[in-house]
Amino acid sequence: MIQYKFNEKTGIIETTVKGTVTINDFIEYISALSKDKLLSKKVKILTDASNGKFFKNVNPEDLYRIVEINNKSLAKSDFICDAFIISSSMETALAQLYKEYSKADNYYFNFFSTKEAALKWLNSFD
Repeated sequence: MIQYKFNEKTGIIETTVKGTVTINDFIEYISALSKDKLLSKKVKILTDASNGKFFKNVNPEDLYRIVEINNKSLAKSDFICDAFIISSSMETALAQLYKEYSKADNYYFNFFSTKEAALKWLNSFD
């Protein structure tokens, strides 16, 4: 399950990933974000995926699908900064692959093991 809310005080979209999620869950999430009219042109996202797991048998083509959908949503934004908090080695490996595949000029992706480190990185963008 993926849920998000916009924190008006911080200006950050706070996303939570719980349980086992699929590629389609991420695609639906990205599509919902891109249609959200409350979001600004400069988007900061903090995703806590420390209690989430990707379904088994993820392959590079699946990650490319997410990158492709994400790239379409980038056209509506000046930039998107996307910080993921993850806690397992499998998700770390997938995040590293995703980071390598996501090379858009206005998309910044990084992953962290703590919320503090993720927020520090996000807040370095203005």
